[in-house]
Amino acid sequence: MKWAILIPRFLPEVTGGNIVYVGRFSKALVKRGDIVHIFTTTLDSNLSACEEIAGVKIHRVLVSSGNAGSLRFSATRTITELFQRIDQKVKFHILNPHAPFQVDYKKIRNDIKIVYTLHAVITYEYLYDLNKIFSTMNLSRNSAKELLVFPLKLPVCYFREVMTLRKAQKIIVMSNYVKKTVTNYFPFIKTAKIYVSRIGINTADFKPIEDKNTIRTSLKLMDEEIIFFTVRRLVFRMGIENLIMAFYRYIQSNKERPSRLLIAGKGLLRKRIEKLIHSLGLGDKINLLGFVSDAELLKYYQASDALVLPTEALEGFGIVSIEALACNLPVIATPAGANREVVGPFCPELISNSTRAIDIAEKMDYFCKNIHKYSVINYSENIKRDFSWDKIIDEIKKEIA
Repeated sequence: MKWAILIPRFLPEVTGGNIVYVGRFSKALVKRGDIVHIFTTTLDSNLSACEEIAGVKIHRVLVSSGNAGSLRFSATRTITELFQRIDQKVKFHILNPHAPFQVDYKKIRNDIKIVYTLHAVITYEYLYDLNKIFSTMNLSRNSAKELLVFPLKLPVCYFREVMTLRKAQKIIVMSNYVKKTVTNYFPFIKTAKIYVSRIGINTADFKPIEDKNTIRTSLKLMDEEIIFFTVRRLVFRMGIENLIMAFYRYIQSNKERPSRLLIAGKGLLRKRIEKLIHSLGLGDKINLLGFVSDAELLKYYQASDALVLPTEALEGFGIVSIEALACNLPVIATPAGANREVVGPFCPELISNSTRAIDIAEKMDYFCKNIHKYSVINYSENIKRDFSWDKIIDEIKKEIA
C-alpha cells in the first residue's frame, strides 16, 4: 500500500503528540512493507526539500512564516502542486492528512482514498485559546495577533474542517472523547465514518528498569526524593500552573518527605511559570528541564516515581501516559479529555476529581502515602499487548479496506 501523509510541520523542527504519532506510524508502515511519503512545511532553508529517513520519504515546502494553517492558502496551493507531481509517479493508494488545511481536494484524483487522521478539532482549540486570552489577561504580541485575525480565522477554519471531514472516506480519531467532539461540532458527519484507534509505542524503547538509583545519579537527582514528572508543552490547556499549585499544596502536607517536580517541555508560558515558581518559593524543588530528547525522556520516566498529567482541556489521547506506563510508572491524571479512557483502565484511583489544583494535590498525596504499593505493579505487559504498532496497523488497514 502506498501512503501520502500530510502534516503541517514535522521533525526535527517541532515536537508534539501528532508529530510523534506520524513519525512512529510511518516507520511502522514501512517496516511492514508499505511505501510512505510525508508532505510537510518548513521554516528552515537548511533542511533538504526531499530526503529519505528510515525508509520514509519526506517532502518539505519552504514557507516564510507559520505553517499550513487555516489562512495559509499559498501553502495549500504549493503542497497540492507538489503532491500532484509526486503522485503522477507513485500513484498513491491513500491520502492521509493530519490537519484540514493542507491540500486542495478539488485537484486530487477521484480514485485515491482519503483517510483523515483527526487529532483534535481545530475550531474547538481556537475557541479555547481565545477564552484563555481573555480569562487570564495574558496579553502579548502573539495573543494580540490572534485577537486581530480571529474574526476571519474562525469561520475559515470551520469551513475548511468541514470540507476535509466531508471528503474523507474514513476519519481516524485516537479516543472516544475526540469522536464526541467531532459529532458535537459537526453533527452532520456520519458516525459510521469515524473509527476510534489509538497511539502505539515501541515497547523496546520504553521499558522498565530495576535500578532507579543509577539513572537518578546520571541525572543528578537524589535517591531519597519522591520524584513527580510531567512532560508537556508550556501552554494553557496543559495545566502546568495548576500542577505547580498542586505541588505547593502537596509540599505543605508532606514536609517530612523530600519531593521534587520535574517539568519537561517548552512553550510560550515559560516566563510566566518561572514567576509562579519563584513566588511560591519552590525554586529548589521544581526543575524546568526545557526540551528533552527521546533518550533523555526515557531516563526521566525510569528515574521518576509517578507521571502527572495535569491537563486542563483538550486531551485527545496523551501519548506520554502510555510511554510512562510502559516504564511501569503510575500516572496521576485529571479527568480532562481522554485521560479517563487512556489512564483509567490502569490507574483509576489516581484520576483526580477535577482539574483544580486542590484535587490534583489530593491524588499526589494519596500516591505518596501508598508509594510502596505502586513499586510492585507491572503495567508494562498490558501496554505491550494493547499498544503495539503491528496490532494497531492491522486494525486500521482492516477498517479502511
